[in-house]
Order: sequence, then C-alpha cells, then structure tokens
Amino acid sequence: MSNWTVTSLRIGELYLPHGAGLQRDPIHVWLARDGQHNVLIDTGMADVALVTKRLKVEGWGGGHATLTKVLAEEGLTPGDIDHIVLTHGHFDHAENLDLFPDACVVIQRDEISHAADPVPSQRIYYWASTIGNLVARRRGSQIRALDGDCDLFEGFRILKVPSHTPGMQVPIITTEKGKVAVASDLGDHYRYWYPADPRATDRPQRSLSDAFMTGNIRSESERDWQAAMRRVRDASDIVIPAHDFRIPVRVPEQWFAIPESTAGDLAHEPPPSPTS
Repeated sequence: MSNWTVTSLRIGELYLPHGAGLQRDPIHVWLARDGQHNVLIDTGMADVALVTKRLKVEGWGGGHATLTKVLAEEGLTPGDIDHIVLTHGHFDHAENLDLFPDACVVIQRDEISHAADPVPSQRIYYWASTIGNLVARRRGSQIRALDGDCDLFEGFRILKVPSHTPGMQVPIITTEKGKVAVASDLGDHYRYWYPADPRATDRPQRSLSDAFMTGNIRSESERDWQAAMRRVRDASDIVIPAHDFRIPVRVPEQWFAIPESTAGDLAHEPPPSPTS
C-alpha cells in the first residue's frame, strides 16, 4: 500500500498584466514523498530579477536560493531529490534544473520536441536554459523521456494529457485519503475545474456546470483540453491547480476538492508593497 504525501512549496509570485490591472500568480513546486523517494514536481522559475529583465514583469522569489530554502524547511537538500517530474517545460515550471544534476528528470518526449519548436504563441515561455539542461542530460540516470502514461512508482502514476502543451503531463498520486492530481496548468485555478461553483469563482457560469473552463495558452483544441481535464478528474479525488493561492499545503492532512469560498483568492488583490 503506497503512502505518499504531497507538499505545496510556494517559491515566488509574478505580477502579470491583466486588463487595466495586475494578476498575482503564485509560483509553486510540489514535493512528493513515500519514505523511499523524494520526487519534486516542477522546479519553478528563475530568480525574479532575470524574469523581470526578460519579460518586463515584476514579482518576488524564484531561483536557486529560494528553492534551496524551501527544501531545507522540509529537511532536504537538492541532492536528496531523486526524481523530477516536469508537468511541462514553461519557464515558470522548469527552470533551476541545474540545481539537481543527479536527479532523473521525467518528461514527455513530445514536450522536449515542443520546447525546441513550439507553437509561435508559446515561444517566449520556453527558455534556452531549460532546453539546454534537458539536452545535456544524456545518461539514463539523468533523464527519462516518456511516450504516454507511466507508472513511475507504486502509487505514482503519470497521465499524458495534451492541452496546454503537447507534452503536458499530470501526476496522479495515491495518499492514505485518496488520489491527488497535481494538475499544474491543465487548469491552473479552481475556477477552471469548477466554473459553476461559487466557492471556486466569484463569477460562476451555470452554462459550464457539466464542463470545464479551458485556458487561453494552448497547443491543442478546446475539445482536446476538455477531454484532458475530464480524464484527470475521473482518475483522481482532488486536484491541485498550479497558480491558485488556496491550494492545500500538505496533503493528505489538508484534503478538499473545492475551497470553502473565494476568500483567500488573491489573484486580483494588489501586490504587497516592498516593505510589507
């Protein structure tokens, strides 16, 4: 019987232009442990100063120092991570790989191809530093390229779900309370998974009560994305979206499918001042 735990580690925020204002986007990575393996799901963004320089957006955190700090708070060093599962290769999910030279990176082969030749609208999201690190991992112990679904370990299944990117993959992890999907950007806020529920969004849409809301950054069709979300929901008991402030920090200690309310959803709250 597998007994995984999943810890959400916030390593920063980005303040993205949204209409006339800003949207606060928390940047997370996830630590999955079963007593034998320490698996890091995504590796987050580079130091925010570099992100600001390249993309002209502000924020905080990111980079080696922040990632090392949050791992230390869990009693680990980068060298303790044996596997890294990249949900996809975008800059806010797949930087900092050089901090883990001995870990085995698990990624879909289609994602590597897309990183090298993405759809035009996604060119800015794939950074040469990520691609270069993946290509440099030539030993089998350093990288594992998948061609579809995979049982990585007992109780740790990976589903390939083309949607946001062609090689999008979602871990389905078995805990003592049930199966949790680290959904990443397949649906990066609860409102995408539960668009008609007032606990998930302050603008519920009854027309979507039997469906999902799909994102704007995509490589596949909306029907493909809907099918991908349905597949993940059917395979799991709860989902953890990548960029929602309300996600559980420790699973299974915290266990819910939908937050209690929209309170705590800080996406459109003003960013904290530099002195706060």
